Amino acid sequence: MKRKQVVTFILMACMAVGSLAMTGCGSKGEAADKTQKTEQAKSDEVKVTMYDTDGKTELGTVNVKKGETFTAEDPKKDGYTFVGWYVTPELSRTFDATKPLEQDTSLYAGFSKYQEDKRDFYIVGSGTSDVLKESNWGAVVGDAQKLKKEDNKEANVYTITLDLKAGDQFQFAMDGSWGDQRGYGYLCSTEQDGTEYFKNSGSLGDASVKKSNIEVAVDGNYTFTLTTHPADDTYDTEDEHYSEDKKENFNLNPYDTINFVYNGK
Repeated sequence: MKRKQVVTFILMACMAVGSLAMTGCGSKGEAADKTQKTEQAKSDEVKVTMYDTDGKTELGTVNVKKGETFTAEDPKKDGYTFVGWYVTPELSRTFDATKPLEQDTSLYAGFSKYQEDKRDFYIVGSGTSDVLKESNWGAVVGDAQKLKKEDNKEANVYTITLDLKAGDQFQFAMDGSWGDQRGYGYLCSTEQDGTEYFKNSGSLGDASVKKSNIEVAVDGNYTFTLTTHPADDTYDTEDEHYSEDKKENFNLNPYDTINFVYNGK
């Protein structure tokens, strides 16, 4: 009788030890599986690091799933308006929020302080359309070429609506000497509804793409909107031809934009 009790006790002890061993293995297995899933999730994500305009002050980070687009609340700064995200600390290239992300990305916030723009802007160029033919590369800057400034106390917005012909080339500038010129590099987009309406026709010498001529690809009626941020104008003083009396010909701006609407033929 005692022998049976001893055998029974031993069997029960073995079962208990086996159960503990299996439980222990299960815990380790679950932990390993959890770690693997966590690492897999991390490998499927990219990190977006956001910086202030100075390019150094970090505003925060966001994890985005690979292949998805980045969205976030616009940052705020007292006395400034958020203009948009840029992919270079010099704010020379805007971030395309429609493109999916595939790698870690740094974004730089553009903030602009409002200042009234008292300049006039004209469309200057050449081509076969009436307005640009008369312009003759800025020889004429009259009412037909002048952009209309909106009555807006919070933003500097200029507009013009006109007919253009394929092959026309133009920019926007403050005078016939092309001071403060705004060219191809200021366009927010060159296409509408899948059609390309403009192309870069180049510029003189080593001038920035911002000063490249805009070439029309499709005949029709267009409305252009030029938005300016004069408080953020800069000057390319390193250019060998720069001089104070001609400084406006070396004017650049990281935030100014040109938008367009194609109204049809």
